[in-house]
This record gives sequence, structure tokens and C-alpha cells, in this order.
Amino acid sequence: MSLLSVVFVALALSADCFAVSIGIACTHTDVKPRIMWRVAGTFGLFQAGMAVIGYYAGLSIADVISSFDHWVAFGLLTVIGGRMVYESVQGEDDQKLVRLDLTRGLGLLGVAIATSIDALAVGLTFSLSETNIGLAALLVGAVSLAVSYLGFKLGNRISHLASRWVGIAGGLILCLIGLKILAEHTLGWDILL
Repeated sequence: MSLLSVVFVALALSADCFAVSIGIACTHTDVKPRIMWRVAGTFGLFQAGMAVIGYYAGLSIADVISSFDHWVAFGLLTVIGGRMVYESVQGEDDQKLVRLDLTRGLGLLGVAIATSIDALAVGLTFSLSETNIGLAALLVGAVSLAVSYLGFKLGNRISHLASRWVGIAGGLILCLIGLKILAEHTLGWDILL
């Protein structure tokens, strides 16, 4: 997978982190920078870590599925992207996130895992496309951290509709990258992204 594709994947994966950060910022008063960095850093670490776990899980089965790996990558990215679009269109109520303090402890751990599950599947696609996992994990983690922090900073200014559009855009990006992988492997196209 090209560097540009990895950047787009990282941006798509960070959409959930961004939306959750907006939700936390909108529902918690006086979120201090220390808390923003803690949550954003946790999101970045979990996104990167899950991508690495998915990558190594994918390597262990790569020989078995190499003849149809492009279909697996396409399917995973399309399902993940489609789910992101569906959840965004359904309009999950970010206010539900307030019941548990998502800025520390089990609340933060739970939301970090929930927002990084997609990175596990994307890590599998990284192994199938022979992507440099060190660079990919670094990019995924750094982008998730930065986008999460931005979500906090913009949280009080962005409506719930805006966070839905971010989720839709992230899901569509993953679907398009899945289509790109499929086109490259089945049609022999060399697509820039």
C-alpha cells in the first residue's frame, strides 16, 4: 500500500476518535489540555497497537489466503467503511457517552478499544498488501492522536451533525481504498493512492 493510501487509511481510522473527542468535549465542562492529551494519546496508542496486532495476525495466515487476499482486504475495508457510514447516518447520540467518564480509567480504556477495533482489521489488510507496518502504525497512531486532539479543541464549536459527516467521510474513504485494492489486483490497474 502506498504512503498516500496509508495516510488516507489513518485519516479514516481517526474519524471515530475525532467524533468521540467532540462528544467528550461537548459533554464535559472544562476539559484541560492534560486530559485532552491523555485521551488523544490513548486513542493514538490503541489505533497503532491494534494495527500492529492485525498485521501480525495477517502474516500468520498470508500464505493460506494469498490467492484471494485482495478480496479479503476489499471485504474488510468495505464492511468497516460501510459500518462507519451506517453508524454515522443512524446518528448515535454522543450524549450517551456521558454516563461514564471517558477521560480516564475503564471508561477511557473501553472507548479506546471500541474506536480501535477497525484498526485491527486494517492491520490485517496492511499485511496482505505488504505495507511497512512500522511506518503505517506510526502514521495511524500520530494521525489519531492529532485528530483526536483537534476534536477536543473544536468540540464546543462543532455540532453533532458535523461529527456524523466526519464518520461518513471516514467510512467512504475506507470503502474507496478497498475498491482501489480490488481494482489493482483484479484489473491490474496501478492507481495513484
